[in-house]
Amino acid sequence: MMEAAEARTASVQTRARLLDAAREVFSQRGFQGATVREICRRAEANGAAVNYHFGSKDGLLAEALNFAPLAALQKVNASESPKVRLRLFIRDFMLMLLDEKNPSSQCRILARELVDPTPALDKIVREAIAPLHEFLGKLVREILDDSGGGEKAGATEQRRCVYSILGQCLFYRHSHPVLQRLHPTLHYDHKEIEAIAGHIVDFSLAGIKHLAKNR
Repeated sequence: MMEAAEARTASVQTRARLLDAAREVFSQRGFQGATVREICRRAEANGAAVNYHFGSKDGLLAEALNFAPLAALQKVNASESPKVRLRLFIRDFMLMLLDEKNPSSQCRILARELVDPTPALDKIVREAIAPLHEFLGKLVREILDDSGGGEKAGATEQRRCVYSILGQCLFYRHSHPVLQRLHPTLHYDHKEIEAIAGHIVDFSLAGIKHLAKNR
C-alpha cells in the first residue's frame, strides 16, 4: 500500500514538472521549436513520460494552456469606471507579458501563437483570445458611451480599437530583441512596464476620445 501511494505521488509530481517545463519551453521556443527531449530534460523526467501522461506533444500543449490567470484579470475591479478598469487591466496584462521575474508562460504562449500558429490555435482562440476581445470590446463601448460617441461608432470601429490596444501591448513583447538593440539600456523592470502600460492607456483613450468626438 505504501509503495503504491508513493508511486502515485511520484507520478503526480512528474506530471506537474512536465507541465511547468512545457509552459516554459513552449513560451520560449514555440510549439514547433520545442522538443519532447528538452521538456523532459528540464522536468527531470524519463523520455517516455510525455506520452505516458499526455499521449503526445499535442496533448501536452493542450494541458499546458491554462488561461485562468488571464481570465481572472478580466473579472476584477468590476466596480471601477471603464477607464480605470482599462488602465488596471493593461497594467496587469503587461506585467504578465513582460515581467522577467514573474513570467506568465500562458500569456507568452498566447503572444507567440499570433505570429507562429500551432495546432493549438483553435483552443487558444476559443479559451483566451475571443474572451479577451469580448472583454476589451465592452470596455471600449462603455468608454465611447461615456464620451458621447457610442451610438455613432459602429461595431467595426470598436473592433479596430481593440486591435489597436492589443497591438500596442504585443508590440513590446514581440519587438523586445529589436528595442534592446536600439536602446541597450532598456530593461523591462516593474517601473518600465508600468510606464509602458500607462502610455498605452493614455494613447488609446486619446484615440477613443477623438473617435467619439468626430463621429
